[in-house]
Parts: sequence; structure tokens; C-alpha cells
Amino acid sequence: MAKIRILFIILGGFLLPELTAAQAPALDVTYVRALQQKYPSVSSPLCAACKLWENPYFKSIADTAAHRPVVTYYVYTREHRLAQEALNIPRTGIPAAWSSGYGQPDETMIYRAANIESTDMIAKGHCQAWILLAWCLDAAILSDTYTFNAGMEFQGQNIGTELATEELCRKLTGFKGLAVTDSVQIWCGTSGAQHVYSQGALAVTMPEAYYKIICYKDLSTHQPVRLCYWLPNQPTESRAKLPQRIVDFSVLVKKLGFDPTIVLH
Repeated sequence: MAKIRILFIILGGFLLPELTAAQAPALDVTYVRALQQKYPSVSSPLCAACKLWENPYFKSIADTAAHRPVVTYYVYTREHRLAQEALNIPRTGIPAAWSSGYGQPDETMIYRAANIESTDMIAKGHCQAWILLAWCLDAAILSDTYTFNAGMEFQGQNIGTELATEELCRKLTGFKGLAVTDSVQIWCGTSGAQHVYSQGALAVTMPEAYYKIICYKDLSTHQPVRLCYWLPNQPTESRAKLPQRIVDFSVLVKKLGFDPTIVLH
């Protein structure tokens, strides 16, 4: 039964009208634009330039003036992990290409300019991770959306503490070990400003920090668990530093000035 359920997730997740290559739409820029246009953003009261973006896979509120996600929300499950491993979508081409949310500017060139100016590599730092959403082709594509799911993030942190939190979510659902839970709620966003990169009329703020809240029910104790992380956006943030980045929930809320778990759920 589990294999049949996973198969349905895989087939349904692709959201393509037919299974044959001849009948499926071309996976190109036109496909991505049409996909983005299905999910326009709307105004959010969280900040003056904030907009709420909801798609079938995750939610996001972004500051569209600073071009950074303020809070995102996603529920990652054991079934998602198994489907992602079965699909094995390549992280190349369209499934890995960055695009703009409907009505938002293309940030590609400003990232290139920022990396000429910066002495440390600046990555398009996901909030909700590509690997956690790659159980479905459309979800993987939408994870690579500027402003709503990416902030300017030093590569050291991107493959350091940020990656460590993503790996933790996979491990919790049984990746290369025993499952601790079957479902993980993830809130992630950015905070503050340490630099602004400008090119023409477009200005993108590099956040001071990322944050992440991971909530789940432990299968052995049947008790809820909540882990909170404050991740300074620095090139020296290695994976080994993740335990040092744990903060109390009340501290995180005070730093942000709002409760992410109330804003999006």
C-alpha cells in the first residue's frame, strides 16, 4: 500500500496532463512563466511592501521592496522524501533555474553584479529548500523563485548552517536512519539588513540573518518538539556551528517582532 501511495504522489505531483513525452508540454521558460502566473501575490499587512504568495506547496510573505522573504511556511512529510528519492529530479536545467514571481523583477543580473562587488560568494539562498520540495516537478520549479523564497546569502552559510537544517528535516523523516517523525512543519525567513546591492532601479537587501523553526511530533514519545535557529548571514557559518545557533522561541519572536507560526500556518 505504501508503494502505491508514493506512486500516486509522484504521478499527481508532476501536474502534467499526460504521461508521455509527446503529449506533455515543453519544459521551458514558457512553462515556468505560465506556472508562475497561476499564483499571483496579494498585499500583506506584515510590512508596507509585503506581499503574500500562496501556491499548492508552500506559502511566503516577502518584502518586495527589499526583495527578501520575511516568513515562509511548508509542511515536509516522509511521503515527500520518499517521492523525491524515487523521482530523482536533476538539479539542472528548468527544475533548477531561478525565475521571478508573477509581477516581480528578474534578479539574475543583480546577483551577478553583487558577486563582482563582494569578496565572498553570494548565493541565492533558499528559505524552503529545493531538495525538500523536489518530490514534485512544479514544487521544485516554484522553490526557485526570487524574493519569495530566496535572499542574498553568503555561500558559506548556504552550505553551512542552512544546509545543516535542511539535512536535519530529512533525517527526522527517516533519511539514512530511523524516522523520528512522519511530518515536519518548517517556518523560515530572513531578518535585518547588512548591505544593499543596487543596479539601475532595482535594489536588493542582503539580510543580517536567516531564521528557522522546525516543529514535529516525536513518534516514540508522542510529544511535540520545537527547534528554533537564528542563523547569522556570514561566510564563516559552517555546519558544525548549527548547535550554537539554537535559540529560545521567545528570543526569536522578540528579534523578529512577530510570531511566524501565527502569521503563516
